[in-house]
Amino acid sequence: MRKTGGNLVEQILCGRLWTRLVLAGLTALCLALFLFPFASYTYRSQVYTLTGLEFLTGATVCGGKVMIETGIPVILILAGLLLILAGTLLNGALGKKLSFGLLTIGSIVSLVGNITFAMDLKNVLRRAKSPGVNYGSILILCFTILTLVLGLYILWRLKVLVTIDFMVLPGMLYFIINNYIPMFGITIAFKKVDYSVGVWKSPWVGLSNFKMLFAHNGSFFQSDAFLITRNTLLYNATFIILGILMGVIVGICLADIFSRALQKFFQTSILLPQLISMVIVAYIVYALLSNETGMVNHLLGEGNEINFYQKSVYWPFILVFIYVWKQVGYNSIIFLSSIVSIDHSIYEAAKVDGASKWQQIRFVTLPMLKPTVITLMLLQVGRIFYSDFGLFYQVPLDSGALYNVTNTVDTYVYRCLMVLNNVSVASAGSTYQAIVGFVLVFTVNMLVRRYDRENALF
Repeated sequence: MRKTGGNLVEQILCGRLWTRLVLAGLTALCLALFLFPFASYTYRSQVYTLTGLEFLTGATVCGGKVMIETGIPVILILAGLLLILAGTLLNGALGKKLSFGLLTIGSIVSLVGNITFAMDLKNVLRRAKSPGVNYGSILILCFTILTLVLGLYILWRLKVLVTIDFMVLPGMLYFIINNYIPMFGITIAFKKVDYSVGVWKSPWVGLSNFKMLFAHNGSFFQSDAFLITRNTLLYNATFIILGILMGVIVGICLADIFSRALQKFFQTSILLPQLISMVIVAYIVYALLSNETGMVNHLLGEGNEINFYQKSVYWPFILVFIYVWKQVGYNSIIFLSSIVSIDHSIYEAAKVDGASKWQQIRFVTLPMLKPTVITLMLLQVGRIFYSDFGLFYQVPLDSGALYNVTNTVDTYVYRCLMVLNNVSVASAGSTYQAIVGFVLVFTVNMLVRRYDRENALF
């Protein structure tokens, strides 16, 4: 059995004419199955069938009440089969690796199209009873699964794929499904969503949603985009600078605590704010700043109270203080781990040379922390156009009087979606956030790469 299987694989690898003809014939048969029933449905107690060709060209069903338009899943099935056919017939011209790569990709495309078609069939025939997939689509599904297995096995024999590729396949599938497929939702930013017809059939409006975002009385500097961009970038720039600075200072202080018991106590206690939910932090801040029962107003005395939730001038300092208070423990532990890994002989040599404690920090500790600082900065710059939703929405209690200093991209998108029920403008804001964030990350990495190539991310 092994010898026969091996000979068959070798014949396929060698591009034998009869094996290519068999694969091409099976593919042609699957293409012919488009003339056979792909789906069936019941309407007025009578069973009807629809061929794959009708799903490609469009058809009217349910007594003219439902119009089936050309669907993307059926196009994917057809495109996948054509790729399989091309990879089979062009085996000699393209080379074994490329031809079987096309065959494998075609199988994946057709398989995805088949699964999507089966899942979306109920929605397409929503006015019919008992919609179901018929044998034409099922036979193509079985063929594409067998072709996919054959293509992956041959690519493994050709050393194009290795064992570790199959091990990371589940993670790759999750990454594609969770991160890349949702990117098709960017089309919502260019549409006026009409829930009665669905997202995909909603009319295109071009850049109208972005005009609402960027234009206000004809001036960009009075627009929502300018306000949320200014707040998001300035707050995050302040958070990055103060977060790293305070993290280095506290990390150095923790490293100089000689008692292990005290060191563990401070390391644990300084991390507690990081573990507190932002909802709890909002209640703590309210307990301090409340007009009637707040501790700060109680200390100021009667007649000197400050209505913090109506005066925006105080909130940039309040928000920065809360962020640093929550993050300083996490950042300090990162820098502490880097300080601990520094060779102690360097400090001993510095002491022998008469270096003071400040000189040891300046000429030994800080240069050794440079890679950690750059890496942490790049990671935080990667999210510089994103904001902590809880910090800017829950802590100020969504007070409208504070929007000019608390409204960021994330809170703006949330309010467009949940308050104004305008999913199109919310999507435009998210798209703007993603594009500007990418440009900023790419620019900062290029600058780091230019001056310190080893510490760049890519």
